[in-house]
Amino acid sequence: MKRLNPSPGRLSAVVGILWLILSAELGGCALIGTHDADASNAARPPFAAGQESARDQLNDGYSDLYSNVKGLSKIDKFLLVKNESADVEKVVHDVTDYSGQLADRLQKLTHDFPALALDRPTTPPLIKAAHAAEKKALIKRYAPIVGDSGKTFERGLLIRLLVIVDQQRFLAQTLARRESDPALSKIMSGAATRFGALYNEIDALLKKRFYR
Repeated sequence: MKRLNPSPGRLSAVVGILWLILSAELGGCALIGTHDADASNAARPPFAAGQESARDQLNDGYSDLYSNVKGLSKIDKFLLVKNESADVEKVVHDVTDYSGQLADRLQKLTHDFPALALDRPTTPPLIKAAHAAEKKALIKRYAPIVGDSGKTFERGLLIRLLVIVDQQRFLAQTLARRESDPALSKIMSGAATRFGALYNEIDALLKKRFYR
């Protein structure tokens, strides 16, 4: 991976873009800590009563997943300014590579399944405003060390990726369980399994490098 030595302004911009990829585009998933809740809700009706149809609710999830994996697929491009170690680089590559594949597959599926939509808005304006405030804080916090190869950056990146990948796992799992079309359900089940494997890969590296 090519290493660069960008200007302070460029570094700030990169932090902002990285934040957008890792946070703003992933704002629709509030699935952390839902392991037990998901299991307890398995016997409930697949959709809550409301104005949206079941397909609309599914498409909310598909749109969120698509936005998320598109963001994840770009992470390695914005780490060209980093000097991350080989094992961290491999994990990032594995996440971005699979995320890109899934984003492409979801896009192609819209041609085979006309009812599938990936363009539904999933982030309310208030949440977007909160993301903007978080972005400013993140730039201020990390701009001085962007470009460093220190463990502080790598640990923070891996922790953030661990959370995001886990969110995608449970989002895909929920879509698989609630999807009425067997083919789409199978695809989402496979995605949940793959994200689970990525979670284990990141978790193992975190424990090996930082939490012995």
